[in-house]
Amino acid sequence: MVQMKTPKPIFLPHGSRAVLLLHAYSGSPNDVRMLSRSLEKLDYTVYAPKYSGHGTNDPLDILTQKPIIWWEETKKALSFLQEHGYEQIAVFGLSMGGIFATRLLTEQMPEVVGGGFFCSPISPVKNTVVESFLLYAKQVLESSEATAVDKRIASYRELIQEQFSLIQEQASLAYEKLPDLQQPYFMAQAAKDLMIEPMGVFKTAEKLKGTRFQLNWYPKSGHVITVGPERRQLEQDVADFLASLDWRE
Repeated sequence: MVQMKTPKPIFLPHGSRAVLLLHAYSGSPNDVRMLSRSLEKLDYTVYAPKYSGHGTNDPLDILTQKPIIWWEETKKALSFLQEHGYEQIAVFGLSMGGIFATRLLTEQMPEVVGGGFFCSPISPVKNTVVESFLLYAKQVLESSEATAVDKRIASYRELIQEQFSLIQEQASLAYEKLPDLQQPYFMAQAAKDLMIEPMGVFKTAEKLKGTRFQLNWYPKSGHVITVGPERRQLEQDVADFLASLDWRE
């Protein structure tokens, strides 16, 4: 049996400006590790928590969680930074993490100065999330088990569908509040995203009525844009966006 090395949360304390990075559904802080390091070099403090159930050898650890728990953990991650003395925080997330980042932004918290998402289904879009999770589960189980993998995978489908519908409810809460968003907002979308319909990002942009926003399009990238062929461009774009925020010195 091959044991997966359990990913750990990332905390890189540096300057007074903090960035909260949230990972994807079925992902882990490894999703944003390279972005974390690039921001660390620019003297940002970076925190990337790990959502409950993620980064283990058993996909059921994810499927037995409730998305509302991950939302609560998102708020706790913000509190973690505040408790460590950081009063100005930007927040970004990949895919599902971007849904929770957007929810934080729409809460109108004064300490949250801006942020956004990378390849997140904020607006209702066509997606292959269920099939993608099943593929992820198959890969994890095949690395740790020798038999009965297909039977276990088949039993997951209904659980994934139910869980993803709850994630979509979280996205709807964020989407409906977008017209009231006041903080600067960053959107990154990969053109070769096979998990969510790429053009949905423009539907999200149409909801932004009251804030400055930036929409970056990455023609060569797939869904996990943070580790894709244009990741360095993404890192630079995030850095430029952060530099443009109204940080209080």
